[in-house]
Parts: sequence; structure tokens; C-alpha cells
Amino acid sequence: MFKKLKPGQILVASYATVNLIGTLLLLLPWASAEPGSTGIMEAWFTATSALTVTGLTVVTTSTHWSLFGKTVILVLMQIGGLGLMVLTTAVFVLLGLKIQLGQRVLVAQDRNHFSFAGILKLVRSIVLLTLMIEGIGALLMALLMPNILEQGLLEGGLFVVFHAVSAFNGAGFDLTGESLNPYRENLGLIMVFMVMILIGSLGYVVLQELIIQRRWRRMSLHSRLVLWVTGLITLFGSAFYYLSEYHHSLATLPMGQKLVESLFQAVTRTAGFTTVPVLGWSEPFIFLMIMMMFVGASPGSVGGGIKTTTLGTIVLAVVAIAQGKKNVIIFERELASESVSKAFTVTVIALLLATTCTLLLMVVEGLPLIPVLFEVISAMATVGLSMGITGELSAFGQAVIIVLMFVGRIGVLSLVLLLAAKEYRRIQYMKEEILIG
Repeated sequence: MFKKLKPGQILVASYATVNLIGTLLLLLPWASAEPGSTGIMEAWFTATSALTVTGLTVVTTSTHWSLFGKTVILVLMQIGGLGLMVLTTAVFVLLGLKIQLGQRVLVAQDRNHFSFAGILKLVRSIVLLTLMIEGIGALLMALLMPNILEQGLLEGGLFVVFHAVSAFNGAGFDLTGESLNPYRENLGLIMVFMVMILIGSLGYVVLQELIIQRRWRRMSLHSRLVLWVTGLITLFGSAFYYLSEYHHSLATLPMGQKLVESLFQAVTRTAGFTTVPVLGWSEPFIFLMIMMMFVGASPGSVGGGIKTTTLGTIVLAVVAIAQGKKNVIIFERELASESVSKAFTVTVIALLLATTCTLLLMVVEGLPLIPVLFEVISAMATVGLSMGITGELSAFGQAVIIVLMFVGRIGVLSLVLLLAAKEYRRIQYMKEEILIG
């Protein structure tokens, strides 16, 4: 049966299968703190949110789930962050099994890699980097979180590992019930979360060049574009939050905390952790956050959105068109026309999907525009931030959000390739100009 499916279809089917298994595990009586208190929609929503490393929840993670349930969520986050095909390949390598060409293609598509050449080396790098960064993060969190070991070695260890995995994979799940609000004044801990979120949003291609290959002076065009766009978005978002919230949520804070918190709000656009409840933000920054979430993380990373390179490509293409140039040039390199076409295609489809789902939820749920749009973009970009309407949604509304989270994890471009059929055409038609603008 699987031989007749395209790689993209196998990828979707594999994630759907793991999603189903996760849902069934969370439905087990001992997965809940109060046995039997979890419904099908709650289990399905939570499993999807964890597997897609989104972080939206319809129940409070810290109180609703038992130790077993929290462990299931942790495992699903790790699977979603590493990538199912990467994890499967790593297991095959450990068992000494041969990796077929089809498996390599699936890994490349799952990680949005350039090609399937050198895939085994990429898999080793991904697993090594992930475990190393999460391990260091968990250790630092254990040192910076006050009285963490008073919960006991098992629960305390789970607490820091859970948050390390959640931060690096941009999941946004927390076991405090208040995200990072209780640690708002712990600047060291906030900075650890911030660095892990930022590193996780860059993508494994960039991390491989920076950490493993150490090609700081000879980085690829992809890595340079990722770093530039990520840096500009982060700095702009931080400055905007600082200026817009200076006399509001930042008013009583010392200067150091103002700067750290402003930077954190821009970084968390790919993760979903908060030091201040979303409803405490000003309306202008909420709108800016919607735009930043829509852009999302970078290709090959754990985050969703249209991706930083897509935004960079579109901006460069628009500038080139405005200057009357036929080619898009950056860093003395010309971008391939196929990359420019893909960037516009991904953005248009993402906009259509977001606007359609927003309109649908507004009509069905009877909720105002901004909270619904915020929720839709957060789900599609696998961020996990919410204005508090997730638990208010009906079963239909939650199903829409589940689909958006799934699409966000698979990727809009992968969805396009999955649905598209190859065109075989021998007839060539005459070209004709139309008026634009």
C-alpha cells in the first residue's frame, strides 16, 4: 500500500498514525490526574499540539495530566521536534539496518532539506545537537530554578527536562500553569529559555554550519539570510515592545529587566512562552505579534510559519521589481527563480488558509476578529500563544485548530507538493499580457 504513495503522503500518514497513538495513550485512565476525566477532543487536541510542537491547550497541563500523561506529552514534543523520519532513521542506524533511498527522501522532506544526499550525516548532526542543547538547557534550568529538587528527583528531573525540550522545540508547553510568569524576575532563567528558543528557531542547517562545521566566515547564502532576517525581526519586535509597553507593563521594572523582557517577547514569537499574559499586551503589539508569528521560524527548524527566508526572498524580489531588475541579488549571489516563485506561493496559500479559517471561526464561534486571527496564526505557525479563547471553542472550532496545527508542522510547501499533480503537456499556448495593478 505504501509503495503507491508519494513521499509527502507517507509523511502525512506517518504523523497521523503517531498522532492517533498519542491520543489513545492520553485517553488511558492513568494519563489523567483524575482517572477518566479526559474526553476524546481533549486528548486529540493535546496530542496534536504536542506532536506539532505548538503548545495550545484546552486543559491545564500541570494539573490535568498525571506523571504518565506529562511523559507522553514530553515524548510527543521530542518526536515532533526531531522529526519522525529523523527519529526513525536514527533507530535504524543504531540497529545496523540499511537506510533505503525512499527513507532518505522522506527525511529530506520532513526536515525541509536541500536534497537527500548526505542525509545520514544530517541525521547524526540533528540528534547530537538536539540532545546536547537540551541537556545543557536542562542543567542550567535545574541550577537556576529555585527549590526544584524539593519536588523529588523524578518529578524535579521531569520538570526541567520537560521545559528544556519544550523550549528548544518551540512547543510552549509548561508545568507551572502560568507559563514563565512565576519566573519573571529570574533574568538568568528567562535568558536560558530565550537562547534555547532562538537556537531552535534557526534550523539545523544553520546550526550545523555554526556549531559543527564552524563555517562562520564562509556560511551559505541560506544561513546568512536566516541570521539577517531573524536578527532584524527580533530587534524590531524588541524595540517596538519596549517603546509601546514602557509606561504600561514595563513601567515598574528596573532597566535590565525591561530590556530582557522586551527581547524575550520578540523571541517567543516561535515558541509560545510568556512572562506577561497575552491579554496584558497593548493592542499594537498584539497585532505586530500576529505578523511576527505569521513569518515564524526558519526552514529546517522546529517552528512553523511561512519562514524567515520566505519573507527575505519576497522583500528582495519586491525591491528588485521596484528597481526594474529582472534578477534578485543578495550577498553577491542570485536567487534562483524557483525559490522566488515558491516564496510567493507559500505566502499566498498561507494567507488564504489563515483568512478562510479566521472567517469560518468568526461565523461559527461568534468571536471577534483579533482573538480569532491571533489563534489561527498561532496554530498555523505552531507557536502556541493565545488570547484565551482556546478552551471556549466548540468541538468544530477545536477541530479547525487541530488541522491548522497539523498543516503548520508538515509545512505549507509540503502540503502544496502533496496535493499537486505533475503536469504533462505537449501543447504550448500563445502568451498574452494582462494589466496588473
